[in-house]
Amino acid sequence: MIVQLMQLGQTETDPLGLIFQLLWFLLIFMSMFYGTKLQAYRSRKEIESGLAKLKKWDDECKQILLSNFRKYADKKENDKDLMLKLENFLTFVTISPVSLDPYGIIPKIDQIINVRDSRFKEEVKRLAPNVEPGDPDAQNLENTLEAVMAVDFVYRLVKHFLILGKKSKSYIILMQISMQMSIILALAKTYYNATKAFAEGSPIGDALGPMVVGTFVRDVTGRDDTEAIEIAKETIVQVVNFEDRTVYVVRAKGPGGTVGKPGTAIKKLVEEHGKSISRIIMIDAGLKLSGDKTGSIAIGVGAAIGGIGVEKFYIEQSSTNKAIPIDALICRQSLENAITTMSRSITQSVHPIVEKIKMGIRKRTEKGAKIIVAGIGNTIGIGV
Repeated sequence: MIVQLMQLGQTETDPLGLIFQLLWFLLIFMSMFYGTKLQAYRSRKEIESGLAKLKKWDDECKQILLSNFRKYADKKENDKDLMLKLENFLTFVTISPVSLDPYGIIPKIDQIINVRDSRFKEEVKRLAPNVEPGDPDAQNLENTLEAVMAVDFVYRLVKHFLILGKKSKSYIILMQISMQMSIILALAKTYYNATKAFAEGSPIGDALGPMVVGTFVRDVTGRDDTEAIEIAKETIVQVVNFEDRTVYVVRAKGPGGTVGKPGTAIKKLVEEHGKSISRIIMIDAGLKLSGDKTGSIAIGVGAAIGGIGVEKFYIEQSSTNKAIPIDALICRQSLENAITTMSRSITQSVHPIVEKIKMGIRKRTEKGAKIIVAGIGNTIGIGV
């Protein structure tokens, strides 16, 4: 290349070609010494653009939260003071217990979760004194608050890494966030849409389990007023007869936004009836793969329940002690489907799942048996 440059003045050369050659050498030079800085600048701009969207969604979610709490807040309190109190609570954290010695960690986590739930209820009562604790409206306010907390956390986290990348001048940090911006924005938008669904009190995709077992009870009994007994916190059981079998139907209470304590409820039923419980059937929403059809049904075995794992532990422990098999029916859906307003494709899977429950009971249990059917999920907008 150097020889070619030295011979430029000795040979006839196209002026335009010469310009392009010089520009090419200039680009190589710049990429050698300033390539990382240019990449960092590009990544920074992409993050800043995404952060602007996150800020917009965060502000809108806070306004939705304010308008919902405003309905039940003290009339003497102005919007500015109420918003300040809400923003102070949005950074509420739950610290997991130490797990260096895993023995006995489940009761510790259960205690932390119970205290967290109590604090949320106390805070909702303090900010919205005109709503009764345990009322469906109060439960929906809790759900809305949690969705806004998720959006706010994503916004603050991205902002943190942007500032950290600028201060440290680390293009690696900026590139890592930039390459994941599309996924981060999709996650934040999901919680943004979830905020709207919770604020409206609309049934969400995760309500599939309670909706299925509610349909099962009405289908089997032909009635809408089957007695519901509260067996655990915000969790009910309905006893129905299906083809000479006793079926204990467990689900969260509803129609407020709550998942209840289905694991605790199932554990109590197993302890009460012992080995006379011949089978447990669980219905829940499950995350689908990108190529799977929303609302498609998966059949399997095991405790079909999400969450941090406490309720699942109670189900597995009690069923293992009595050697009770667990069947699982899963409705495939994405995270966005699960926490936003229930789509038509998910609603259409309710009756096919009910028929699969009936078929499973007929095939795998004898007449005179006792079965537990548990509909797992958030009961927002789903009554008894």
